[in-house]
Amino acid sequence: MVMLVDDRTPYLPQPLPPPPPPTPPELKKADPAQADASIREMTPQQQTMLKQDVDAMSVADRTDFLNDLATKLDAPQLQKIEGVFGKDAVVDAVETRSPATVREDYANLAAGKPADAAAPAASRPEGEQTAQAKQDYQDKVEGMGIASTYQLTELAKAHPNDPAYLAELARLAKDGGELQQGVSTMPGGLFQKDASGAYAWTNDNQGDARREAFANLVDAGLQRGTLKEADIRSDAATNPAWVDVAQRVGLPQVGPTDGSRAVAGKLDELGGAQKDAKEDAAKLDQELGGLLAQAGPLTPQQQAKFVEGFRNDPEHKPTYDKAIETSQALNDYLSANRDAVLDASVRDPAIAQQTHDAIVALAESGHGVTAMQYLADVQKAPDSALGAVFAKFDDLKGDVLTNAASSAMAELLARNDGSVSAAQAQFGTLMDGFGKAVPGWGGYKDFSEGQKVLDAFASGDFKAIDYYSKLYDDASPVMRAFAGAGVVLGAVSASAAGKEGDYTNAVRGYAQAGENGARLVAGALNGLADSGRLAQYAGTFTGAAGFAAKLAPALGLVANTASLVHSFGEAKDGNVGYGIALAGDVLGVLGSAMECFPPTAIPGVIVAGIGAIVSAVGGFIGEMINGGERRDEIRGLLKQAGVDEAIVDSMVASGSKLVEMTKDLNMTPEQVQALIKSQPGIAFSPGHAQAFVDAAKACGLEGAQVQPFAEKLAQDNPEFVWDLFNQRSVANPSPEQYAQNLRGFIEAAYPNAIAYAKQQSPDLFGHAAEQRDAAVRDYQRDGFQSTWEMSLGNDLKNNRDPAYRAEMIGRLQKDGRLDLFTQFISGYGDLWSGSARDAIGDAVKAGNITQAQADEALKYLP
Repeated sequence: MVMLVDDRTPYLPQPLPPPPPPTPPELKKADPAQADASIREMTPQQQTMLKQDVDAMSVADRTDFLNDLATKLDAPQLQKIEGVFGKDAVVDAVETRSPATVREDYANLAAGKPADAAAPAASRPEGEQTAQAKQDYQDKVEGMGIASTYQLTELAKAHPNDPAYLAELARLAKDGGELQQGVSTMPGGLFQKDASGAYAWTNDNQGDARREAFANLVDAGLQRGTLKEADIRSDAATNPAWVDVAQRVGLPQVGPTDGSRAVAGKLDELGGAQKDAKEDAAKLDQELGGLLAQAGPLTPQQQAKFVEGFRNDPEHKPTYDKAIETSQALNDYLSANRDAVLDASVRDPAIAQQTHDAIVALAESGHGVTAMQYLADVQKAPDSALGAVFAKFDDLKGDVLTNAASSAMAELLARNDGSVSAAQAQFGTLMDGFGKAVPGWGGYKDFSEGQKVLDAFASGDFKAIDYYSKLYDDASPVMRAFAGAGVVLGAVSASAAGKEGDYTNAVRGYAQAGENGARLVAGALNGLADSGRLAQYAGTFTGAAGFAAKLAPALGLVANTASLVHSFGEAKDGNVGYGIALAGDVLGVLGSAMECFPPTAIPGVIVAGIGAIVSAVGGFIGEMINGGERRDEIRGLLKQAGVDEAIVDSMVASGSKLVEMTKDLNMTPEQVQALIKSQPGIAFSPGHAQAFVDAAKACGLEGAQVQPFAEKLAQDNPEFVWDLFNQRSVANPSPEQYAQNLRGFIEAAYPNAIAYAKQQSPDLFGHAAEQRDAAVRDYQRDGFQSTWEMSLGNDLKNNRDPAYRAEMIGRLQKDGRLDLFTQFISGYGDLWSGSARDAIGDAVKAGNITQAQADEALKYLP
């Protein structure tokens, strides 16, 4: 069957879907266009029902709902909801939260004008107005000193209906300082008042007209963007004359009030206390870092107990508790007074700075939910009064947002006893507060993709996680917020599902994604650790639903992700103190969590997490040593950590050198502790420990080979450590020759020890080894003379041993001089060339150089 289509039928677009019903849940999740349509088409019956729902809300929820609508609705719809929330409440919300154009339209409607009331027609084209303003400014205002106010207002009076002229004149006067002169606080200024409240302008009888002209000038500048509302508010914080001007132009929230002064005082009090407490705790953490570095090699469990012992010391615990208490007090105040704090921030940039600092503090101290609520408020309408005053704080959409998101997710997981689904749903509600169409922070696509990231972490879709990790470094702020929360959420989900390995591999992509990814992992770690500290303080750490059971494995898992050393280094711009504090928090929380499990049932991921932190922080913990040894304190903490009392004094005597031993000899803390228990003389002093390390390295021994070697030395001579220590005073021209001398010394005086060493490291002993050693000595003696080519040529000619020759040629290649050597000796015919050719062949056979390197050198020889 053939369908006939009448192409004469005009195309009719599909009708738009009906707007959502005007109920609180629907309006909260609606975008601005949907919300505006919903209120516009709201029936009287629906309005009555909406009012009933709003009246049933708590004051805080009602305020949040209204503030959200103020960022979404146009002026007519804002006027329509006055009957739901009350006119005064709507006015306050519009002044702070609505975009500038909506505020203006709303003010026009309130004054009985059309929302888009047209300005009076200008007398001339805008280009002419702007050019005339520049000329008039140069001729009549610039350089006029105290007479500039008179001249400026004369020009403004003469051009009341030329907005482009006035806006340009306002810009020029602002840049030249004449605008500030107009609101001078000097006696007799245009806006100054006497004791009776009367204006003090006495230059002529046109004071009122000049004040209105000045206000008209400012209003034109604001309307056309040559002046900024934020600048007016900033100036008004210290100059009441600007408050007068603002009232004349209808600019709200200008100038300090009793309420804003109260906010400033409270933020100063609480913020200052929190900052001081944090700094005091940081000083203790620096001490802790120094003590750890001096304490010697500890197992992960011992290190965690050491940290917790230090933090719970009666002299230290009050300081750490105060850091928690002051951050909690700051959070409680900001949470309960959000509208007042933000209103005060709009009025005074100094208070905005205080608020910014408080948000940062909350994001870094386990109070991410409140921090996220503030961040949502300040970015939701960029051209609102609130958005404008916080626009200068670029960090809010960077690390602060990511840290707050990680912290908020940890906080929500703790509130919900580790429930992934509940925490994810509540975090989604928190993110809804950001809106979905703010270009600077992320649009609709970013929110959609962000939800997918969170879903992937929650469900264990590690392929998707790996995909998104590759996009992270260029991701929008909103996407990074979702990722920060996802790293935390995914750790809990993976721990519960037994997919720790898959999680670690997936998150490695974020940890290695560069500086931003490293900060992301460190932020997630910090968020979970803060949550654990708060749980310890609040008494919700233990029990079936406590942090230890529900979230400590997740903390261990994040700690065990790859590249933590990089994460610590990048976090806080490589701030070592920050790394120590973060490591201390994690170790303390995980160490306490271990105590909540039977010894045979401690989750492996907790132990692994402690080990990862110990490994990561070990790279720079030595930087924290402050020089002053505190032996008694270290001794007590080592005992609390469970270190065998028989070796505590040895650990105290040579702690930092024993830590180096674990790296130099590839030993575990358990192996080092067993070694010094067997042979305590090794740890008599750092010098004795180093002497033993030198001997073991000279004999090619490491790991499990080291303790038997020490026992063989003791079998030959119980005072072997002093013998080795005295060898350090023997002059040695190089580390290689020092090692040769040590091997020779041990071979001559310690038969059992040298027999064991030869068995373990046969390549270091015997004829070939002796020839290699001889080559090293000859190369270091002859290879740096002015006639080094001839000297080394003679050495190769005089010693035909393959091992000797291979070593000599290998050293020349390593120093980048083999080609120079063959080029030089080629000029002497066969004097050295034959020996050099044979030696190069020996080096290739020994693997000291490649065939390609040999060919490059041989091409110069005859």
